[in-house]
Amino acid sequence: MLKKTQLPVDPAAARFVVVFFVLAATLTLLLQITWVDGNLVGPYVEAITAIAGVVLELLGRDVEVTTTIIREQGFAVDIRRGCDGIVASILLISACLAFPMQWRSRIQGTLYGYLLIFALNMVRIVGLFLLGASGSRALFDFFHVYVSQFAVIALTMVFWLYWAGRNRPVVSS
Repeated sequence: MLKKTQLPVDPAAARFVVVFFVLAATLTLLLQITWVDGNLVGPYVEAITAIAGVVLELLGRDVEVTTTIIREQGFAVDIRRGCDGIVASILLISACLAFPMQWRSRIQGTLYGYLLIFALNMVRIVGLFLLGASGSRALFDFFHVYVSQFAVIALTMVFWLYWAGRNRPVVSS
């Protein structure tokens, strides 16, 4: 007769995984609600576009910003859903809130991580605009699709691993 063996499962790790996925799924589903999209996400994307326009002007570019479009002579980008850093933010928020530690640390990790994502995404948008305005469509497409999205997600993960490693988990008995 075969003996049934159980895999050792750390209850805190299992709780983290479950809470992380529940939070990530819930926040992602909230984005699908028409009211949330129209009243929160839409204005947020427009604000990101406006800020990127200001940064480009500070860099000496003569750009025109209309809602989610940044335009310069012969080139324009439309900042769409998915280019806003919201997915990376959802993953980070879910991971920070699910991690077993003091709530103050969770909130700090969420705030600092969000600010990092915002800054990375701003560099991404401005950099892609400058790359596209330089005339290399192939290079723009490559960086847009493969490099910049990966970089934001990867650096978000590195931040979380650093943050989680610096904070001691609270283990309940």
